[in-house]
Amino acid sequence: MRWQSVWVSALLLVAAAGVFADTFPEVMFILDGSGSMAQADRSGETKMDAAKKVLNQVVPEIPPEVKAGLTVYGHRTPKDCQDVQVIIPPGSDDRGALLTKANAIQPTGMTPISLAVTQTAELLKGRDAETTIILISDGEETCGGDPCAVVRALKAAGVKFVMHVVGLDVNAVAKTQLDCMAAEGGGEYFAATDAASLLAALEKVRAGIVQKVEKAKTTVVRKKTKLGKLQITMPGEALRALAGFRLIRAADGKVMKESELSSTDSTHPLIEGAYELELLFANPNYKPADVVPIGQFNVVGGEVTTVAFGGIAFNIADGLEDNNVQAVVVMDAATQTPLLQTTYNGNGYYLFKPKALLPGAYDVAIQYSRSEMPTVMAENLEVAAGALAYVTLDTGIELIQPPETSVTGWSLIPAGAKEPIIQVTRRHDNQEPLWRRFMTPPGVYDLYVTVRGMDEPLPVGEGIEIKKGETLRFDTGL
Repeated sequence: MRWQSVWVSALLLVAAAGVFADTFPEVMFILDGSGSMAQADRSGETKMDAAKKVLNQVVPEIPPEVKAGLTVYGHRTPKDCQDVQVIIPPGSDDRGALLTKANAIQPTGMTPISLAVTQTAELLKGRDAETTIILISDGEETCGGDPCAVVRALKAAGVKFVMHVVGLDVNAVAKTQLDCMAAEGGGEYFAATDAASLLAALEKVRAGIVQKVEKAKTTVVRKKTKLGKLQITMPGEALRALAGFRLIRAADGKVMKESELSSTDSTHPLIEGAYELELLFANPNYKPADVVPIGQFNVVGGEVTTVAFGGIAFNIADGLEDNNVQAVVVMDAATQTPLLQTTYNGNGYYLFKPKALLPGAYDVAIQYSRSEMPTVMAENLEVAAGALAYVTLDTGIELIQPPETSVTGWSLIPAGAKEPIIQVTRRHDNQEPLWRRFMTPPGVYDLYVTVRGMDEPLPVGEGIEIKKGETLRFDTGL
């Protein structure tokens, strides 16, 4: 009977969804098609190509409940301040048509932002759903209008919209104008210089739209069922290191769900209660995944509990990525508690794959083979939800192997410190890995070499400077 009740509730939910459909948010894109969009951005790609590329990534990921439209200006005739076209009106479900029309735009004319916003807003009057307007522009108004005042007046007239503005490689004057529009529109201004930063801006806006959709759904669920949802979000790159996740009911330790994470934004229905979330980090060579506890989260009936991950990614210089690294360790920056350790396990494939982490501050260290302590490569690295923080590993040291083989180890100590950051020893007659390249933070160091038969290490280098972006090949003189 309990399951029958759940099915009845589910059917009621489906029936109610149509009633509440008008509460789902909508989206209108306003795209700058002026001639300056044919110019190259800082990456060398034209601004229009960057905008098209990002729209083709973002639009398909907008929740299907959200209707989307498109307005373009300055795309048909030069020197025409009336060149505004609502290509896809508000309320459309045809994402394919929207992208086809957007991909066909060729930068041509002026920048009549005020007229474009006015014509778009006219079509929103009287609509029950709130519309998110996303303006992408590479410059200020060039047709004599005051777009900031236009947005202010439309808000005062009661048109239901929020305006976000992306300034694509704009100057200071344009930034001031576009920033004002976003502020008056109750939204956010984003500065972008290329496709990557434009994508980051629109992904943030998309995440906000997703939350509004979930809130609209929650209004229905709260009245019909005790089911809640646990939403897990993370940057797409962070999925590459995961074998999956596990949800455990805190009350009795029962595993309620264990599965792969195939999407950057997944939602999991659960009966209300407390649940433990674990991430399963993949290992090579068919070894079991590493289980990393994330924490306990409460699921409330009719509501969505969101666990939003960010992550850490690595930029590694050629020649440094495969040099005797046995583990990558991520620690809590405040407590130095290890939270995640990715080990070599006979294959270094997963060592430097992006790591999914909750927002917070982290230290990142590398453990070398036959080294007595991990080498800290980054400290107080701030991870934000939905974004990757990067650790750049482009600096290192390599000792030139001397002709004779009596060296048994060496230590690299930061100048003025007592403890080494790298201390490597050989075993028996195997000199590996004494003469490999080792990643290290840039800085000034003292180098000591241990020789068989000597009681004390030899100070073969004092005040050695290892500059960022360089690998120092050091001759010990032995």
